[in-house]
Amino acid sequence: MAEVSSEYNDAQTAASSEGGQVSSNACKSCHMGNWIHIRYEYTEEDAITDAVYVVQKPNGGEPGGEVITEGVLTVTDQSAHKYIHVDLGDYNGEVEVFFFDDPTEPVPFKEPAPVVDERGWLEWAADGVIAGWNATGEAISWTGDVLAGDFNEDMSTGQIITNAVVTAVPVVDQVADARDLVANGKLLIWDKRYNEIGVWVGVFACLIGLVPSLGSLAKGVIKIIWKNAAEIGRVLIYINKALHKTGMRINGYRFVKKLGDDIVGKVGFVSKKFDEFLDIMARKISIAKGLFPGTVADALRTLETVRGMARQKFAQVAEEISTRIGRGLTAFATKAHRVLPSQSIIIRRAVRAVVEAGPFLKWQKRMAREGFDEKALEAGAKQMDEVAERRIRDIRVNASRWQKELLDDPKLPPSLRSAIEADPERFTKTLKTFGSKPECRVFQPGDKIYRVVKDQDGHVGQYWSPRKPPKTEAEWRSRDAVLNKWNKGGAYIVVEVPPPSAAFIGEIGPQKIGKTGKYLEGGGTQIWLPRKGSKPAVKPSQVKEYWYTDWNAPTSAVRAARNAGKIDECDL
Repeated sequence: MAEVSSEYNDAQTAASSEGGQVSSNACKSCHMGNWIHIRYEYTEEDAITDAVYVVQKPNGGEPGGEVITEGVLTVTDQSAHKYIHVDLGDYNGEVEVFFFDDPTEPVPFKEPAPVVDERGWLEWAADGVIAGWNATGEAISWTGDVLAGDFNEDMSTGQIITNAVVTAVPVVDQVADARDLVANGKLLIWDKRYNEIGVWVGVFACLIGLVPSLGSLAKGVIKIIWKNAAEIGRVLIYINKALHKTGMRINGYRFVKKLGDDIVGKVGFVSKKFDEFLDIMARKISIAKGLFPGTVADALRTLETVRGMARQKFAQVAEEISTRIGRGLTAFATKAHRVLPSQSIIIRRAVRAVVEAGPFLKWQKRMAREGFDEKALEAGAKQMDEVAERRIRDIRVNASRWQKELLDDPKLPPSLRSAIEADPERFTKTLKTFGSKPECRVFQPGDKIYRVVKDQDGHVGQYWSPRKPPKTEAEWRSRDAVLNKWNKGGAYIVVEVPPPSAAFIGEIGPQKIGKTGKYLEGGGTQIWLPRKGSKPAVKPSQVKEYWYTDWNAPTSAVRAARNAGKIDECDL
C-alpha cells in the first residue's frame, strides 16, 4: 500500500464537511491520483444500470462543457461495488457529472460476414438504381439483397442503431451505404419524392458516411435523431457499449456533439459527391435513349430537377440535424452536479412534482416569469440564409393568392368568410404568419385547443395550437416562431371549443428576429380563431386549465449527495 498523502487527507476532510464519512483506511495506489466515485440511481435508490456518464470541466451546471472523460455505468443491484471509479488523469480541479440513461439492453453486436466491394462506390450505387428498370423502361420492384436498410422506411430505433453499429465496420460500411443510396436514389428519381425532406435526410446520411472523420456511424445517428431526438440516451448507450465490442473505442457523447458541430460544414462535400452520383446516373440512363426515348427524357428531367434542389435541401437537412442534436444533448441530460477529486457522489433522477406543474383552475403568480429578458436572443434562433430569405419572400407574395383562393371556396364557413371580408388587409397580414395556405377546421363539441400565455388575459389571443407545447422553450419558440417580446412563455391554457364554430389551421411560417440576422424557423401547426368585431373569440369561462410550461414549472429534485471517497466502495 502507498502512503496516504496530505492532499488526500485534505480532500477527505473537505468532503466529510459536506456530510460524508472520512475513510479510516489507507489508500490503494490506484486511488492516489485524481479520481472521483460516481453513482446514478432512481429515487427508490436502485442503481440505473447502463447509463452513460459524462465528466466535464465546470460549465455552470449545464451539459456542453469541455469533456474530461465518459463511459457506461455497470453498477447493478447484484454488483459487489456501489460506485464507478473515474480517473480524471492530470486534471485535479472541481468537475461536473451528468448522465444520459436508457435502461434497455442494447442489441448484441454480431460480426457480419465480410463483403469485398471491388467496384467504385458511386458506380455500384448507380447500377443499383438503374437495376430497377425493366425492359419496358418502367420502374419495377427492388428485390434481393437491396431489400434492406433504407428500403425499410419504418425501421425501429433498435434496428437503426444495430444497422449503424454493423455498418461502422470497415468495408461493410461502404457496401451498406451504397445499398441505402440505391434506396434513396429510387425514391428521388423513380418515385419522384424529391419534395419530401425525409428522403433528402436519407441521401445526406448515406453520403456523409464518406467523410473520414465521421464515417457510417454518423449515418445511423442522423437517422435516429431525425426520427426522435429523445432517443439520444439510447444512441449513446449503443455507441459506448455495443460498438466497443467491435474494438472501436468511440466516445459516444463527444462523437455526437462533434457531429452536431461539424455537420453544417459538410454540406459542400455531400453536395459534390451527390453531383458525381447524378453524373454517373445520367450517363447510364442516356445509354438507353435510343430504345426508350420518352422514358429516358423524363428520367433525365427528373434527375436535373433533383440536382437543382440538392444544395438547398442538404443545407436544410444539416441545419435541422444540428439543431436536433443540440436539443437532444441538452434536453435529455440530467443537470450537471459538481464534485471534487477524491469524493464520491450519488445523483438521483430529478422528479417533477405534478401538483406544482398543474393543472390549476386559475392563474398562478409565478407563471408571469418575472425578470424574463425580452431583449435576449430568442431560444431556438437560427442564422438567416438564402433558403430562409427566399421562403419568407415567397410567403409574402403568396398570401394574397391564398386569400383569394379561400374566398373562392364555396364551402368556406360564413364566420370565416365574414372575418376575411371585414378587414381583408389585416387578414392578408395574418396569412403571412402561415408557411402555406391554411385549411378550414370545423370544431366538434369537446374539442380542445392550447395556447402559451404570458398573463391571465392570454385567452384573448387569436393564435392557438392543436396540442400542448413541447418540453423546451427553444423547441417551442423555433417551432411556433414566437418572439420574446410577444410572449414570456410562462404557462399554457387549455380551452374547450366551440365557440367559435370554425377556424383556420395550417403550418407556421418563419419569423425574422429584428436586425439580428437570425430567425425562428416555424414548421409547427397553428390555429387562427376569428373574432366577432372587437370581442375575443374565447371567453374566460372556456378556459378549463392553467399549466406551467415545462421550462418554467417549479421542480422538486433530490439533491446530489457528496462524501469522502473510500477505497472499498468502487470496482478497483
